Amino acid sequence: MPLRLRHSPSTRTGPPTAGRLAGVAATVAMAAGFALLGTGCSPSGNDDAAASASDPIDPLAAMRWEARSAEVSPGIAGDLIAGGNGTWSCASCHGAKGEGTEQIPALAGLPAGYIAKQLADFATGRRKNASMNYVARGLSEKEMAALGRFYAEMSLEAPAGASLGGDMDRGRELALRGDWRVSAPACYSCHGSSGWGVGPSFPPIAGQQPVYLYQQLTAFATGRRDNDPENFMHDVARVLSDADRRALADYLASRPPRQELTSPAGSRSEQTDATTNPAQTEGDG
Repeated sequence: MPLRLRHSPSTRTGPPTAGRLAGVAATVAMAAGFALLGTGCSPSGNDDAAASASDPIDPLAAMRWEARSAEVSPGIAGDLIAGGNGTWSCASCHGAKGEGTEQIPALAGLPAGYIAKQLADFATGRRKNASMNYVARGLSEKEMAALGRFYAEMSLEAPAGASLGGDMDRGRELALRGDWRVSAPACYSCHGSSGWGVGPSFPPIAGQQPVYLYQQLTAFATGRRDNDPENFMHDVARVLSDADRRALADYLASRPPRQELTSPAGSRSEQTDATTNPAQTEGDG
């Protein structure tokens, strides 16, 4: 069934507020609760579900894809990863281990629902990138869901590292505390205490490619990308200066991905952004 969009352009002109931040977070939390109860769990179960699966303002969209991904075998994605079925090889751009490179994002460890929703948005043209629009249009919903699960079951082995010359102290401040002088919330308030992500709507950002992070923050700020729930990232990114976006991208790219902060026994290390004294800066660079 073809994916459809239901999108109403935002008319907001002011900066994001604490109330709006709380409202978006509450909406997504409520959506997660409905998803756990099994409400509308397939993106193609009916017309409304298929439409909302790629509706950028629907907070349930990524949750629907997450549920759909759990129903398919990641093995379906094998030929797509290697290019064995005549399509472009995912690995040829995103790396054999899903690590990405420079302008191409790391996919390893991203939530299945997030990846599948992005593919659906590329397929419909909601999210624009000439290469990805072409590739995604050739995928079925089942293949999108399988690709999401395949990469979600991988682990990002190492952080990409800083490369933009950004101010690491400023990046850390924005990630941990935000800057309410310009109404910028902390990145970690939505993306998790160490940038490890919170569900499929707020993906991990720690260890991601810095050029990609910077480009996406800029795209959100200018409106070139607008496929996030409620256009919330536009409201956040547009109040940041170019220097802030570079600082934030470099800082986040330098942070260890989730499994690097996990002991062999499976327990989290105590040395995370959330538990480190904010006054300490050792290891931030």
